[in-house]
Amino acid sequence: MDIILAGGGTAGHVSPALAVSEEILSREPRSRILFIGREGGKENDAVAKAGIELKTIKIEGIQRKISLENAKRIYRAFRAVGASKSIIRDFKPDVILGTGGYVCWPVLKAGISLGIPTAIHESNISPGLATKLLSSKCNRVFLNYPDTQEYLSRKARCLAVGNPLRHSFKKIKREDARRLLGIKENEIFILSVGGSIGAKRLNDVACELMRSYSVTDSQVRHVHATGVRYFDDVSSDILAKGKNGCRIVPYIDDMPTYLSAADIVISRAGAMTISEISAVGVAAILIPSPNVSDNHQFKNADKLEKAGAVTLIEEKNLSLEALKNAVISLKSSKIERKNKAKIISNFSSPNASRLIFNELKKLVFDNKS
Repeated sequence: MDIILAGGGTAGHVSPALAVSEEILSREPRSRILFIGREGGKENDAVAKAGIELKTIKIEGIQRKISLENAKRIYRAFRAVGASKSIIRDFKPDVILGTGGYVCWPVLKAGISLGIPTAIHESNISPGLATKLLSSKCNRVFLNYPDTQEYLSRKARCLAVGNPLRHSFKKIKREDARRLLGIKENEIFILSVGGSIGAKRLNDVACELMRSYSVTDSQVRHVHATGVRYFDDVSSDILAKGKNGCRIVPYIDDMPTYLSAADIVISRAGAMTISEISAVGVAAILIPSPNVSDNHQFKNADKLEKAGAVTLIEEKNLSLEALKNAVISLKSSKIERKNKAKIISNFSSPNASRLIFNELKKLVFDNKS
């Protein structure tokens, strides 16, 4: 299979593409794969690291307001369609898959106009603008949440598959993970993360939680990942405290091990983050970012909270007291932690990559027959 993958704007749109690429190469090692991302996009680093051929187009996100700058962005988006056509003609793919973000709009639009089978994957419960605009024209629309179909055209050929995770993201046994990290069975391990880049408000409160609570309780172990942007802002007194196994790091490379070892996870509510938490099955406190389109992180977390899977704290209500109370509630009840872990694990999709691969193969076969 020769395939073009397109997505970007954030790492969350690249991760599903990399997961699908791994599935394709594991099944058909001679496949050719090309990823199209945005020019200057930091999220493209992961593509290069994975050894996938990368080409970029010049495009920026469309703002939902009338302005001269937005008019320029729309103009550049239409110009990007022409650039995408040139790349597609040179590569000659059997199929094109977009994994969300504004980058995939010109690529898929170009592919549709050239008669190439196309598909798009939507991670969030509330679909992005690209998915909304393309859903009726793509041959297949893959969804993480079945509810997302309500937001799309009736003509959209939707299939709920979940979020594909990379092969390296494998749940390991809790006892093995805790042994690797040096965590005793009677200790409560809190993992808090601000995302790959970071989240200032979450960082501030999580660090204060560590300073005023975690390091004072001998039963608690706490690791907080600030994201690379905010690590230098962490005060030296917190970093120096690193006692009781409480420490602050810029980034966590081995997330499967840390999640598998955790008793409580505190994080944003991005779709891929939730999928990783679900794959492992761990009690979580989600603090959705308010700075995302259509408030989609809140919608992701709200669905899970209503199912009893997570504790939800909106950032406008986030304080040390609110976070501390939520942590203490989970810490004091092993039954509650287990119940939430069990419920959220029901949202995992271990076969997502395989389902997407099989559907893409069908599109290629149907197009050639």
